[in-house]
Amino acid sequence: MEFINLPLFRLVVLALLITSCKNNQNEQELESGIVDNCWDIADSSSTDNRENGDFTAPFTSIPVQIDGCGKDQIWEASSWYGMNYLWMGEKVNTTDYQGKFKLAWDENYLYLLVMVEDDTLHPTLQDGIENYWKGDYVEVFIDEDKSGGDHKFNHQAFAYHISTEGHAIDQSTQQKPIFLDDHINVSRAQKGNTYLWEIAIQLYDKDFDDQDLSNNEPIKLTAQKEIGFSIAYGDNDGNNLRENFMGSKKNHGTNNDDGYINSDVFGSLLLIK
Repeated sequence: MEFINLPLFRLVVLALLITSCKNNQNEQELESGIVDNCWDIADSSSTDNRENGDFTAPFTSIPVQIDGCGKDQIWEASSWYGMNYLWMGEKVNTTDYQGKFKLAWDENYLYLLVMVEDDTLHPTLQDGIENYWKGDYVEVFIDEDKSGGDHKFNHQAFAYHISTEGHAIDQSTQQKPIFLDDHINVSRAQKGNTYLWEIAIQLYDKDFDDQDLSNNEPIKLTAQKEIGFSIAYGDNDGNNLRENFMGSKKNHGTNNDDGYINSDVFGSLLLIK
């Protein structure tokens, strides 16, 4: 029979417990670090305001992970653009709203990282899909070939209202709101009153058929492609209406409210590589 040296055994067990505690502590610190890194991007570099709404998007060879966290390498390489031109409503206090965004692309997607400071996040669809424009939402205007023109009840261009619930809403050819959720992937993270919206959008041309979705193919993106593009934020602090509408260029048509009808007012986006 073999006898265990009890003092030595106790020392070994104690050492294993200490090592285990240290490993657990390191894992917790690592997890905390990942969360913190998501927000490092929010404070990085200055914001470029483009009065005419002309932007560029750098190419990424690695698809962006849509998780509401700005830790993808491409976000370090892209510029922050401002989204603070007053389109509708009264001048906004910076404690109520501030917005900025980054852009990137690969063959399959246009990527956006949107940072919004909003003291009250009001659900987009609280009053139903017919009132989708009354809640808080990110609106992305896309004219795939920058050809301009009317798109109110057709798909010459798109005005994606990206809701707090994760939907993409636009008007259909049947003159009623429609979900176009297959076009986007979106995730949102929150830290206090600051929100990061990370979005991937597949682009479709003017022949998109909203009555037979199986008949559509997204286009492939290429370097030097120019796209009609604007982005805005609809802000509602709980008063059952869109109190403010803040956009990425100074003017957006008559009363700054032509974007959902006329893609001539969009800014432009150049894909660079």
